[in-house]
Amino acid sequence: MNHKNLFILEKMPIKKAVMTLIVPTILSMMVQVFYNLTDTFFIGKLNDPYQVAAVTITMPLFMMLMAFSGIFGNGAASYISRLLGQKRYRDARSTSSLAIFSIIVTGLLISVFANIFIHHILNAVGTSENTYEYCHQYLKIIFWGAIPIMLNFAMSQLLRSEGSAKIVFIGMIIGTGANIILDPLFIFTFKMGVVGAAIATVIGNIISLVYYFYYYLNGKSLATPSLKDLRFKLEYFREILKIGLPTSLSQLMMSIGSSISYKLASNYGDEVLAAMGVSQRVISIVIFTFIGLANGIQPLIGYNYGSGNSNRLKSSLNFSIKLGMSLSLLFIFIFFFFSKYAVKIFINHPDVIIFGSKMLLVFTVAIPFAVLQMIFMVTLQAMGKAIPSLIVSLSRQGLIYIPLVLILNRFFQFDGLIWAMPITDILTTIIAFSFFYPLIYKNKFINPI
Repeated sequence: MNHKNLFILEKMPIKKAVMTLIVPTILSMMVQVFYNLTDTFFIGKLNDPYQVAAVTITMPLFMMLMAFSGIFGNGAASYISRLLGQKRYRDARSTSSLAIFSIIVTGLLISVFANIFIHHILNAVGTSENTYEYCHQYLKIIFWGAIPIMLNFAMSQLLRSEGSAKIVFIGMIIGTGANIILDPLFIFTFKMGVVGAAIATVIGNIISLVYYFYYYLNGKSLATPSLKDLRFKLEYFREILKIGLPTSLSQLMMSIGSSISYKLASNYGDEVLAAMGVSQRVISIVIFTFIGLANGIQPLIGYNYGSGNSNRLKSSLNFSIKLGMSLSLLFIFIFFFFSKYAVKIFINHPDVIIFGSKMLLVFTVAIPFAVLQMIFMVTLQAMGKAIPSLIVSLSRQGLIYIPLVLILNRFFQFDGLIWAMPITDILTTIIAFSFFYPLIYKNKFINPI
């Protein structure tokens, strides 16, 4: 059992503990960014906006796989951190075992039903005559690879919950490296286009997954999943779903919101749709950095909440917020001066560069709000606050964004479309703060579970 992780969560000086957890987690997120960017980058080198648009359209459907995986991955991760704080190690192992089993069953069902109804799905997300076949080829392979894709995502969450951020980073490096090597091989050498990109994505996930299983089998984990520890207790389901459902519902709403925005963007032409896809990949560098920061401190928050150490929890949050705001200033500077160059890296198409760079400049308004929102959100999840977490999640991805993007696009056309998300981030951050501040700085939490 890895007691070094417990020392990090329980006794290591705050600044050192936060940096120890968030640096490998942010690096892992950067690897995830490169993973997500790889397909777009190499497909973009074909200088075919239709294939880039196809990868863009299918991304929300890929995100839906993450949403279903997150029900058990994120939910179990939150509960495991609190269980470890209470020294309930067998319950932690049983929780991770139940999460893995549930994801395998869910992934199998998705693979079968999604491929049966793939034509209806593609018609619903707004594929055009130019992009339909590319979308079909790419998505069919992704759906058949649902189980390893979903397991890979969930296991990274489970390992982070016990402080094993370095292991997740190594696993992601291995998978991303494989994807970067395989993408040009399949796309250009074998002339497979989007099909090659999809195959490379699935193989990369499988390779990462094998590494995580290897780590578990070595017996170094605090919460190793196994058949002997698999128990179908109501308590486990309740605690997993309490956080997992709000989190995943948020991701599901994000997928729906993205599909709506892509469909609206397609009304302005496939070049605008391609620009939105490229700009959102660039924006993901910021978002995943902030997710890495927030997810990095999640085990620290959950563990110290579970053990009742409120002073250590508050100190961790204060340092993390200051660090997040410093990073946001750096990103604002980069986007303000280098937005056109960022888009041009992916595709050298004049219309795509113009629209994409404008989207990036608009997003800079939301950057400082985004980092605060991520920290507030993860804090609520780590502490097991299901209702506030659900409200904040749904506000950003559905309750605010979807009606706002429809209204703004209706009255302000393209400008309204691209301003919807920054405005949503500002409003959601205000809502999240209204839950976060009284919970952390006005109350003393004694009975966490």
